Amino acid sequence: MKKTGMNILRAVISFGLLAYLISIADIAQIYETIKQANLAYLGLALLIFTAAIFVLSLRWQILLNQVDIRPGYFRLVIFYFIGYFLNNFLPTSIGGDVSRAYNIAKTSGRHGTGVASVLLERMLGLLATLTLASLSVFWVAELFQTDLIIIVTIGMLAFVVFVLLNLFNPTLFGFSSRLLKKIHWWGIGDKIVEVFATIHDYRQSKAAVLQAYLLSLCAQFLVVVMNYVLAQALALKNITFGYLLLVIPVTFVISMAPSINGLGVRDFGYESLLSKIGIDTSQALSLSFLNTLTPMIISIIGGVMLIFYRNKAAIAVAPIEDKEKI
Repeated sequence: MKKTGMNILRAVISFGLLAYLISIADIAQIYETIKQANLAYLGLALLIFTAAIFVLSLRWQILLNQVDIRPGYFRLVIFYFIGYFLNNFLPTSIGGDVSRAYNIAKTSGRHGTGVASVLLERMLGLLATLTLASLSVFWVAELFQTDLIIIVTIGMLAFVVFVLLNLFNPTLFGFSSRLLKKIHWWGIGDKIVEVFATIHDYRQSKAAVLQAYLLSLCAQFLVVVMNYVLAQALALKNITFGYLLLVIPVTFVISMAPSINGLGVRDFGYESLLSKIGIDTSQALSLSFLNTLTPMIISIIGGVMLIFYRNKAAIAVAPIEDKEKI
């Protein structure tokens, strides 16, 4: 019942905000703006987002290599595409992560390690995005004329850093583990500790963790480039790359408000920030819609892959061979 209520709340926020933004915009103008988009630029944006997926797959491979799970780079790319498909067509953004954790666990036969790799990867990606957002939010917050965005962004960054410190520091990890083991319901405490223990072992692989973090920054940079290309496709000349480098991470923070995959709240962020440089609501929504549509189009590839691998016997490939044979 509680979950149903939360889903209803998220739907109300997403569609309510979206309806409000459309009501104050010129729908015909949105249609005309998107209709006249430069197809060459749109194609380039699709390629850039695809490149971002390949970068993220490399990030995942680097982390998996440290725990001797080596399913092959292109298999990880397939799992990532499938994950993006599920993220875009399920009501939550964690469906893809669950899928990737499941697939890598079936591939390696190591369930806790598979979950740990995806969880650490997610945290490093969030850390990279919040790092960029924190660097830009002080300037962007002046446009909002509120300190709330600063408080939320810095608070989220501090929380992620705190969690990582708890996972990597032996003393803090030991203390946290003892507390978690006191949770006896369905053995969930021990299972969480098992996953966290795998992440804790990554403290011996600082170079790999740093590489994964830098690749997260690279992927975020590619998303900014994609948005700039989409802006060029829509002939929004007022939008500079530097401005988007500030806006996109902050918009990501805004999109983490309760919603359906950021729908509505992300569009509100685009409209609020881009209006400060003379972009009207119709143009801002056009860019926001294309920013949503581009990953959805690419994620269809993951849908095709999911159909191809729909058989558990196909997607849960045989366990990897001994390290010496890899």
